[in-house]
Amino acid sequence: MRLLLLIFGALATCGVHGQTADSKVVYDPITHISYSSYTSSETGITFGVALPMNVSDPYDAIISITAPIANVTWAGFAWAGTMVWNPLTVAWPNGKTTVVSSRFAFGLSLPQAYDGAEYTFLKGTTVNSTHWAMTAKCSGCTSYQGNDGNEAVINGTGITQFAWAQGTTAVQTPSSNTSAFNVHQAFGKWYHDLNAARSPNFDTWVSSNLLAIPADTSSAVTTTSALITTSAKSTVAPTVSKPASTLSTSVVAAKPSAAVGSGKIPSTCSGAGAAVFPSVLASGWKATKVLGGLTSPRQLVWDSAGNMLMVQSGKGISVHTVGADGCITATKMLVSLNSLNHGLAMSNDGKTLYASSMTTVYAWPYTAASTSVGTRTTVITGMYNGGAHTTRTLQTVPQHPNLLVIAHGSNDNWDYAAGNAKTGRAIVKVFDLSTAPSSGYNYVSGGSVVGYGMRNEVGVAFDGNNMLWGVENSGDNFARGGKDIHENNPAEKLNYIGDVLNPKGTWFGYPTCFAVGDPSAFTDAKFAVGDQFVIAPNTTFKDATCNGVATPPALTFQAHSAPIDSKFDSTYSNLYVTFHGSWNRVPTTGFKLVVVPFTKGTDGAYRPVAPANSASGYTDVMSNPDVTKCTGDGPSFSSGCFRPAGLLFDSSDRLYMTSDVSSNAELWILGKE
Repeated sequence: MRLLLLIFGALATCGVHGQTADSKVVYDPITHISYSSYTSSETGITFGVALPMNVSDPYDAIISITAPIANVTWAGFAWAGTMVWNPLTVAWPNGKTTVVSSRFAFGLSLPQAYDGAEYTFLKGTTVNSTHWAMTAKCSGCTSYQGNDGNEAVINGTGITQFAWAQGTTAVQTPSSNTSAFNVHQAFGKWYHDLNAARSPNFDTWVSSNLLAIPADTSSAVTTTSALITTSAKSTVAPTVSKPASTLSTSVVAAKPSAAVGSGKIPSTCSGAGAAVFPSVLASGWKATKVLGGLTSPRQLVWDSAGNMLMVQSGKGISVHTVGADGCITATKMLVSLNSLNHGLAMSNDGKTLYASSMTTVYAWPYTAASTSVGTRTTVITGMYNGGAHTTRTLQTVPQHPNLLVIAHGSNDNWDYAAGNAKTGRAIVKVFDLSTAPSSGYNYVSGGSVVGYGMRNEVGVAFDGNNMLWGVENSGDNFARGGKDIHENNPAEKLNYIGDVLNPKGTWFGYPTCFAVGDPSAFTDAKFAVGDQFVIAPNTTFKDATCNGVATPPALTFQAHSAPIDSKFDSTYSNLYVTFHGSWNRVPTTGFKLVVVPFTKGTDGAYRPVAPANSASGYTDVMSNPDVTKCTGDGPSFSSGCFRPAGLLFDSSDRLYMTSDVSSNAELWILGKE
């Protein structure tokens, strides 16, 4: 996909030039619609698109999806050829008819309900003994807000790239178009000729094929789902209701109160509601839900008045007034910007707020007394647009008022180019914002390299000496010498990154050297936990070559735990880490909060209590009762599991933690009593 700016304004056109289309024109004798159509040879799913002759923005489209019942429980269609940052059409069978769901993904998680597109069912929406099919007119599928804030428009006169996804497990609530569903079993891309999809008969096709909502679909769920039976004869168009987004409570903010309490954990918090998921706590710990109804909450920060700020991925930044007991007393949206997906930081003086999208870091003047922001500016541009790792973690530097640390992951599981720090991927950089250009730094060419060769260093934290530590998400689907070793290898890592005021540009091994999690999985060499290995040893580069070349981890975590945030307590004697949870392991692992005990040595340096070769240098604090029932990248309810994400200590050493499931997500407060 390309975004080409037109000369007359902030508008982008999506298209691909110089490609041969994989689609062909197919005529449907039942609806009399001619589609530009593509069938996936891998799954047997057929996608058809029909367009009007006039495809200047805005224009509608007819989308048809036909799938075999035997192996497709749901199918997805990406209008700009990628999972994130474009409208998604998802459909599945429900009894004798089919449901269509409008979605949009802002990161690599369950796509959220999207009210920017609206569907009207047409004939051809049916289920028989071998296939299910969905046909609908879509308004709002061919243009949308891109991740750069500009409008993107699909080029209806050329060849463009589309993408499909296939599910093989049933959706959670088949009758609802806001249902959760599991991660796709397979996906693919193809080039589609949209010029061949254009026809002067478009309006006639729509008007002659309208379906009606049956009389018995009066409930809120079925009306939203627009369940259609093929026997309906009415010519009244049943427009699918736009999916209801799950929104944070919007409350007029009370007078801000500092987050200083007795240190006790409240038994309940008014208005928070019951816990959505059960949990298990370590002995002596207490946890209370303080807020619900959130959407994918990630990083948290305090302002100078004790208000909590939170990024909600795909929505923006919310601000929360916190009472002395630790409960949330008021909430409001501070910044509505759906490109924000993870990173959040506050300047040391509390006057500037920073947040990140996949490609950009923004700054706002911030006033704590009124919980308000000024005009947005851009401080960092040029971060990788797309790929597997879309979050950019932000961290201000305690001992320097103008420095901002930004962690950037690789673009895929194997990003070979990231072995060179000049790519600006799989890297942690520091930027002096006091000398930033007026248009912002370019991430790739600007800043100083603190460390690189870290596949995805999502959670970073400073210890008592202001030295930086980070937790790394390592690789998936590993095999060595033809033997599958991926279940417990490579290990996730705790890295000592060091002094950002004196950046060393240290290499941490990716994409060549990895940490051993389970030595018994290797039959061609003997290892200890934490040793480094290469995926394909050769005469030029062997396992032992990593020693002295790549910086080893200070400690390892269970493979596929997916650590995504880390915070030291006030004494720097414990580092708390959220394990977001696995998708690439059976049985699943993670989905919990853990603690790594730290100690300060005689040399004054902080380090984990456990040695680097320990497989048990951390313990569980809050976990799901049966992690084998959790599904990484799965339903919004994660098959009954919470998913720890962001962490924040208050001045009483109580720990706030977000659970970033896509809908009805939660904020918790934890502490020892």
